[in-house]
Amino acid sequence: MTRAARILALLVTVSTLPFAASAQGVTSVDADRAVSPAAEVADAWNAIDFAADSLTYDQGSDIVTAEGNVILSYKGRIVHAERVVYNRATGRIAVEGELWARDSGGNIVTARDLILDEDFNSGIIQNIGFILSDNSRFAAERGRLTEEGRTVLERAVYSPCEVCADGSDQPLWQVKAVRVIHDRGTKRVTYRDAFIELFGVPLLCTPYFSHPDPTVHAASGLLAPGLGQSSDLGLVFRLPYYINLAPHRDMTIEPILTTREGFVLAGEYREHVGLGKFKVAGSITHVDERDDFGVETGDKEFRGHIFSDGRFRLPSLSRYGGQWQWRYDVGWASDDTYLRRYDFSTIDTIKSEAALERFGTRSYAALTALGFQGLRVEDVAGLTPFALPMLEYHYVSAPGLFGGTYRFDANALALTRFDGMDSRRLSLGTSWEVPYIGESGSVYTLGASLRGDIYHVNSAAAPDDPAYGGENGATARFLPQIRLEWRLPMVKDGLTTRQTLEPIVALVGAFKSGNPDAIPNEDSRIVGFDDTNLFASSRFTGLDRWESGSRIDYGVRYGIEGSKVSARMLVGQSYRFFDDPEIPVGTGLSGHWSDIVGKLEVTFSPYLDLIYRARLNDRNLALRRNEVDAVFGPDNFKVTLGYLNLDTGAEDFDPSTDFADREEIRGAAVYRLDREWTLSGSYTYSLDRKESVYARGGVAYEDECLRFGFFVARRFTRDRDIDPETSFIFQISLKNLG
Repeated sequence: MTRAARILALLVTVSTLPFAASAQGVTSVDADRAVSPAAEVADAWNAIDFAADSLTYDQGSDIVTAEGNVILSYKGRIVHAERVVYNRATGRIAVEGELWARDSGGNIVTARDLILDEDFNSGIIQNIGFILSDNSRFAAERGRLTEEGRTVLERAVYSPCEVCADGSDQPLWQVKAVRVIHDRGTKRVTYRDAFIELFGVPLLCTPYFSHPDPTVHAASGLLAPGLGQSSDLGLVFRLPYYINLAPHRDMTIEPILTTREGFVLAGEYREHVGLGKFKVAGSITHVDERDDFGVETGDKEFRGHIFSDGRFRLPSLSRYGGQWQWRYDVGWASDDTYLRRYDFSTIDTIKSEAALERFGTRSYAALTALGFQGLRVEDVAGLTPFALPMLEYHYVSAPGLFGGTYRFDANALALTRFDGMDSRRLSLGTSWEVPYIGESGSVYTLGASLRGDIYHVNSAAAPDDPAYGGENGATARFLPQIRLEWRLPMVKDGLTTRQTLEPIVALVGAFKSGNPDAIPNEDSRIVGFDDTNLFASSRFTGLDRWESGSRIDYGVRYGIEGSKVSARMLVGQSYRFFDDPEIPVGTGLSGHWSDIVGKLEVTFSPYLDLIYRARLNDRNLALRRNEVDAVFGPDNFKVTLGYLNLDTGAEDFDPSTDFADREEIRGAAVYRLDREWTLSGSYTYSLDRKESVYARGGVAYEDECLRFGFFVARRFTRDRDIDPETSFIFQISLKNLG
């Protein structure tokens, strides 16, 4: 290597010091080059741009000197130095004065009086500092490069925080150490005799502390702990530990210590298997047994849960056409209240599902198995059904004759119970729909459909609910329907606004009887009527019940769009020629005339977003559903208000259905005091029961290097061994330290 090349190699060495690696990680090739930059310069001499005020060689002392605005540019790296001296006789290379370097990843290195040997294997650096691309900083009085590939910093400080603007040069938190060692081979940073300062106050002292360097995507170690207090569990302390098993798999073990319920062990395992990924999470504890009233029985019991889900591609099946995958999502809890008591989940039903799916260009097919674990007090395990299996297929054609589309749907289902009614179903349906636009701008849509169902029922005398049972044996039905829809969209443009008005009328024709008593109702027990299904072919959510008889659906849409204000509205109703006894009272659809449904959306940017839904009784216009959700306020102070009132009508209410009156109000607010501090709170109150349901409030702080918050939550409801509870939660996380 030439003498000049050695000087340039020195500057490249500075720009590739270990802490100047990108926080997003470097490739193994880049890491190898950083170990021997001299060889890199020799191979890429022509790629280097170099400038200096003067470059001299003293033949007597055998010294090469570059000085005055020494600048090096090489593959995105830029180095500035005042004076560089290379002594050929001793092999010593020195940068005298200030040095500044930036690599292609945006990392910055500053130093003073850098000395290296001729082979760049060892040296001494004075007053070294690093500003990484993620704005974290290292500083040290002096540093050494060793032949083993380590950088040793003496009396060093590390912090991801910005220096305070008040001139105190005091970051929010920092790690100070007598010695910091960075090993480029293991990509690990080790602190000796270190302590962590928070707000300038020593928080933790330790003789040894270690974490991965910024080039490491994931490494084993402790994650941010959690601390809280619960009136049920007492003091709760969480200390998760992350284990990086391989680039494609990892796990987290989380011990949870409670002062009233003892020890809970939780964890999660994740793995990517190339064609897909899966994870398994769960927990287990051994505690005092309690009865349904929360009273200890004197015995011990194991409680726990396990959840797992995964999704995997199946390219080997692509020869059959389409894209194939199989997926699963399963779960189990030891008892009804465990998940809520230990704050793992608030769900009241665990759904387990496994499916083989095919996605075609215009089709979808799936073979699915379903299972359920009910967690409500009224759930009976022996009467909970399992779908083993469910097969479905859907196909929609491209537009064809007259621009119409053809659709085919198939569904096969076997429901099995351990102690109750079993049912089997096969459903085949086809439909055709064609649009037409008239000269006046009217849009007509004509559709015709035909569906056939076959049912077989066993043990009909033992349904999970007598209101939804059937009869033993086989039953078949045919369900034809024809539908004609008319719309007339109209638009009016103003100077700053655009208005749209669209009346809609749909005539639906079907036979009066479509729900024989012999057919059980497994999937259509919830019937809702609102703006979303006003013009739907059927308002039932499943296939077991069919909205029979002929009817007219009609309504009008209106909208106005301005530069800052916009509003959209829909109002409509249905008229049924024949009463359908299968539609439960209280849904708004029973009788000849349905309730009147409406929706209003208003946006006044950026201060108001309003959604209002209403359902009015057709006879006296009494409100049966009254729901408001509004978000208003400037960006730094957002308030959310919600009100819900469901009134089935006491004179018509059928207690055998799942519908009941409900009235509640809820509110939430988020106030940003400044860029870092946030106040938040929420509250839910049941007006029909005249009691509070849930409340939560707290304060949070977050900046570029620190996140913490303190929250108080109150749950007012009771369920067996879960009493009304008050929780205090404290969270803190030092960024870049896990």
